[in-house]
Amino acid sequence: MLLRLVWFVAGIAMLLPLVAYADPMDDAVRRVGLQLQCPVCEGQNVADSPSGLAKDMREVIRTRLAAGASDQQVLDEFVASYGDGILTEPPKRGISLGVWIGPAVGLALGIGLLALVLMSWRRAPRAASAGAVAALDPDVADEFQRFRGELSR
Repeated sequence: MLLRLVWFVAGIAMLLPLVAYADPMDDAVRRVGLQLQCPVCEGQNVADSPSGLAKDMREVIRTRLAAGASDQQVLDEFVASYGDGILTEPPKRGISLGVWIGPAVGLALGIGLLALVLMSWRRAPRAASAGAVAALDPDVADEFQRFRGELSR
């Protein structure tokens, strides 16, 4: 137990210099890179993609941020070059607004449809039972009465 604790403390002590020398620019590049999709790799963002194009994009981001550009300005430059599809989150305007509103509308329609179906199921047995008694053939109604009479004996 003591040996495990010593190894744990030693491991933490070895990682401290790495944390102490973290570059704030790396954090800024990662923050912007997480908001951009890699044009080469499907489903990966620029910050995590191993492709050469993503590496070049990270360098452009680093250069622009070092020159004093804001995150939004860097993102706007990439959108101007690649279009809205480069963003990991679609913009909340135009046709892309459907991505944001669509699920809520679909959920509301689904709940409304489910409520209508459940209400029709609650009404259907009552209406069917009343209609079934009225629609019985007279011969069948006599047999039904005779059967009920024998059953009650």
